[in-house]
Amino acid sequence: MTAIFAATSLATSVANELNDKFAYNYAVDERNQVTEKVVYKADGKYLEHHLKYDYTYDEAGRLVRKEAFRWNDIEQAYQRYYCMTYAYGLEGVSLEYALWNDEAGDYTDGRQRADYNLTPAGLNYQAYEWDGQQNQWQLQAEHAMTSEANLFAVR
Repeated sequence: MTAIFAATSLATSVANELNDKFAYNYAVDERNQVTEKVVYKADGKYLEHHLKYDYTYDEAGRLVRKEAFRWNDIEQAYQRYYCMTYAYGLEGVSLEYALWNDEAGDYTDGRQRADYNLTPAGLNYQAYEWDGQQNQWQLQAEHAMTSEANLFAVR
């Protein structure tokens, strides 16, 4: 128990120290959902551009897209970095991640997908990577968590 408390305290202090080095600005829509988050580096008394995130929601209020941008000092503008898209089904959710490719002008690099599905036995997780040569998703890992699994915390 002492080890867990010590590890938690250490993680909290590191997180607080990191938060002191950044400042955040949020924009929200009429449903009070965050549509944009801008992250600035807090360097002394000045703020420097760092990252920007745009969020898109479906009609049910669920996140369907998170697009990240990095600040380019030379261009003095944010440039596309990566995108995460969420697809919701009856059994679970699918999350796709891809990096921006300047040449293609689209999110085509480093494509990965994770599927989280509820089954009668519990939760099933499948991780995929995009195979551009075969033009299809390739399963990389699969894990199932049953209701008998030991959890660190219960509600």
